[in-house]
Amino acid sequence: MKSVGIKMLKNNLSKYLRLVRRGETVLVTDRHEVIAEIRRPPAASGTDRLHAFLEEEARLGRMILATEDNPRAIEELQALPRPRKPIDVQALMDEIRAD
Repeated sequence: MKSVGIKMLKNNLSKYLRLVRRGETVLVTDRHEVIAEIRRPPAASGTDRLHAFLEEEARLGRMILATEDNPRAIEELQALPRPRKPIDVQALMDEIRAD
């Protein structure tokens, strides 16, 4: 993640946009205070929007993304038994909240 002052950003905008195009996030500062963030926009299609949302949540530290470099974990997850009847998630949440 790069940090740049307003004046430097104005004078070298193309340089910083190239960094953003390559996936870098640029923080814009004014008197050493971060006032803006420049990064690539999320993708437009449905699946891409989901991936963009998940990446944003991971970036904010709200979740950790799974990786494909552990095929055994994926196989174990897929092997978990599925529920035999539908689960009423709302009823479960109500029960938890009642405690």
